[in-house]
Amino acid sequence: MEQSNRTQLVVAMVLSFAFVVTASAQLEKKSYEQWSEKEATQLLNDSPWCQTQAVTDTSKMFDTNRRLDSGQTRVADVTTVNFRIRFFSAKPVRQAMSRSIELKQKGQVSEQMAAQLKALATADITDYIMVTVTVDAPNPSQALTDATSVLLKLNTAVLKNNTYLLVKGGQRLFISEYQPPRRDGFGARFVFPRVVDGNPFITPESGEVQFFSDLNNEFRMENKPVTLSTRFKAKDMMFDGKLEY
Repeated sequence: MEQSNRTQLVVAMVLSFAFVVTASAQLEKKSYEQWSEKEATQLLNDSPWCQTQAVTDTSKMFDTNRRLDSGQTRVADVTTVNFRIRFFSAKPVRQAMSRSIELKQKGQVSEQMAAQLKALATADITDYIMVTVTVDAPNPSQALTDATSVLLKLNTAVLKNNTYLLVKGGQRLFISEYQPPRRDGFGARFVFPRVVDGNPFITPESGEVQFFSDLNNEFRMENKPVTLSTRFKAKDMMFDGKLEY
């Protein structure tokens, strides 16, 4: 029975990923300016360029000293913080962000903002890789406040030896600059060089690309330090016939 459950889980994960890749391919068939809010959100949260790392604290579920009122469940005691990790330098990500902002404005976008959003969506980034990280949660919590605070106070010096991109073969590319979140909502910016020894660091042959960042023990859940670690498949990061990252 245990083996059967394991097999079902693997199949479900494969089907889920296949759906994400197919959905991304569907978006290429129309201009980003025609994407729905659901499509833009899907690309920003779960796509070949964007992954969500959910960090959960279940410790209060097992607090035997806490009395539950009638009808109350332990589910309410589960704290989750979502880290949205995105290859922001990838054009489809910037297009989804631009479209999402436009839709939230509900037709109230000024000419100046429209021009800025178009520039964001169409710019070709050729000299650096930017990974952004935002945090959100299903419900307000101290953990969400702490995670937000950590992103604001981190700096390049703290991250330079434990934040990197990793590709097939074990080659690591360490961060060159960290920029805390701004008011634009794009999130914290992790900047890496795009070219190493005259060659692009990421190519279609790179296999899996891992983003790794040890938050230097600044943020903890269940009294354990949180490390950001997400993997992306380079071969699936194609968009309009070009490797986008």
